[in-house]
Amino acid sequence: MACALIACSVPGITPYVMPLAAQTASGAALSAQPSDSVTRWAVNPSNAGNIGLVVLLDAMDAHVEPDGTGRRTMRSVVQVLQQNAVSGVAERRFSWQPGRQDLRVDWVRVLRPDGTVISNAPSTDQSSDATAGMQNPIYLDSRTRRLSLSGVAPNTIVDVQHTVVDSAPWRDGDFLIGWRFSPVTPLRVSQLRVSVPASFTPRIIEDNLTFRRQEREADGRRTYEWRITQPQVIRPAPFAPADDDVRMAVTLSSPQPWDSVTSWYNALARDRYNVTPEVAGTLDSIARGATTRADSLRALHRWISQDIRYVSVSLGLGGYQPRSASEVISTGYGDCKDKTSLFVAAARHWGWDARAVLLNSGGVRDAMPVAISRFNHVIAAVAESDGSYTFTDLTASTIPYGDLPASYRGAFGVVVKPDGLADTLRFPERASDSTGTSVTLTATLRADGRMDMRVDDQPRGDAAWAMRAAFYNPLDSARQATGLRSLANTYLPESTADSLEVFEGRDFSATARLQVVMRNGRGARAAGPVWLLHLPTPFRQFARGTANTARELEAQAARVLPIDSRLVIGPRTMQAEYRVTLPDGWKAQLPPPIVATSFFGAYESSYRMEGQELIMRRELRGRDTGIQPSQRIAEVIAWMRAVAVDDLEYVTLVPGER
Repeated sequence: MACALIACSVPGITPYVMPLAAQTASGAALSAQPSDSVTRWAVNPSNAGNIGLVVLLDAMDAHVEPDGTGRRTMRSVVQVLQQNAVSGVAERRFSWQPGRQDLRVDWVRVLRPDGTVISNAPSTDQSSDATAGMQNPIYLDSRTRRLSLSGVAPNTIVDVQHTVVDSAPWRDGDFLIGWRFSPVTPLRVSQLRVSVPASFTPRIIEDNLTFRRQEREADGRRTYEWRITQPQVIRPAPFAPADDDVRMAVTLSSPQPWDSVTSWYNALARDRYNVTPEVAGTLDSIARGATTRADSLRALHRWISQDIRYVSVSLGLGGYQPRSASEVISTGYGDCKDKTSLFVAAARHWGWDARAVLLNSGGVRDAMPVAISRFNHVIAAVAESDGSYTFTDLTASTIPYGDLPASYRGAFGVVVKPDGLADTLRFPERASDSTGTSVTLTATLRADGRMDMRVDDQPRGDAAWAMRAAFYNPLDSARQATGLRSLANTYLPESTADSLEVFEGRDFSATARLQVVMRNGRGARAAGPVWLLHLPTPFRQFARGTANTARELEAQAARVLPIDSRLVIGPRTMQAEYRVTLPDGWKAQLPPPIVATSFFGAYESSYRMEGQELIMRRELRGRDTGIQPSQRIAEVIAWMRAVAVDDLEYVTLVPGER
């Protein structure tokens, strides 16, 4: 599934222009103010500090019809204040889909603050087709227009207006308009104006607005207008959720229910699930030898996800309509919707209820608004007897049947039922102890500081999928030699690594695990009467860098955005143990144990001696306590500083008497 965004990017401003099915209808453009009058909002660069630019006007005027046709006119007026903002402002890019959309650049002007025109046309203007990448290629009916502006320099104003018109929406009545009123850089005026027939009421969602919209009716149309001057600048912040109760935004969409979207998609996909005798023979051969339904579905998932190449041919309606099972098999490639349709076709051929699921791969949390452009991905669901679903992503070649990428969990999705109606849901979460890592380092130190070490790395859940990707293809001699050198440098400098034990990443029955032995490395070095035992980077990773993170958080301006507890550590448990057998008579000066607990998780370390064995353990556990207020960033900083105490490069060893 592929969707094209029509947006003009300006550095420092986060675009929030969702695809709108528009028409070649007449309507008032955003020409209420000529460029020379907008200049009255210009600022004095000497009073702007280190701000690179200020947006004087950010506005959209939309004209929408109930069938989804309409037009959008967008205007951006930016004053450049610093040289580092010039290159971004002077380059503009617009995308559109020929055949159903038209793009018009209404004007491009570069001015001085007094209104003097420096240039009123781009110096370079080029349009080109969107090209498909060589890896995971996506073929789109899309064109891009690039403009390079001349005369842009500090203390100049760039005024650009463009209009997007669409006379052929993919689905009748489908449209979506979005606008953010909380900028990330100074903004003088932000305005959204939407005109609809007076008899039509769109679905309007207003998030966190501090002002009221204006409505008026004239000539059979109703106009909604939102306008704010000098809205609060809200810059991105670490651990901030995608949706919050601070940033202001407005969305308008069709009032239709999700059933209208799934019925439309089902009509496109229904005949693509047909299985010809030739296709049936291929599918049956894939499941040959499977003794249970689960085994058959696992074999089907592995074949589609790993042996069918990812290629997306999203030309015309192909951006939404899957190809037939026979075409996917004969060509040997497909995208998410193609692979899902093949999986659904096979499962139904065997008598099991499989369904397509529409979602956004980035994970959207809200069920509203309703629009096909909110989705960019399709996966499969198998209906179970208890009413639940088993999900699988046929484009995730290293994630086994029944599991999903982390970004989907807790997110919103829509199952397309066999009758075409919608089953809305949230994808299941994972227990925090079901994903993470467990690394055990077992070493023997000699009196000259040289060391032998064995590494045993056993990832779980998401970490296992990442390791599977690393070993997706068998290691040849060159890759193995490179990998061994990298492991030796990472864990034990100057060592020689051998006895590498890995697994086949494509084999889901094989446990994800890496084991390697390193010999005669530099484990410790003399420092006067004592020795310094080196702590390998992987063992230090939980505490490493926390002091820098704490300083960066403290250096930020007063925080406005809330904290998503899932984003600090994440729902995972990570464990590391380093066991070192010391030479006879040697002792370690044990660091103090650390225990740091907060609303988002906990860190714990311990150090002890058992005979001649030094045992060091560290554990990091994350948890989800939901969205927390911004003031709790002080607790995050305090936790980071507590953990930073454990960011040790060495442990001091005291040799015994000789």
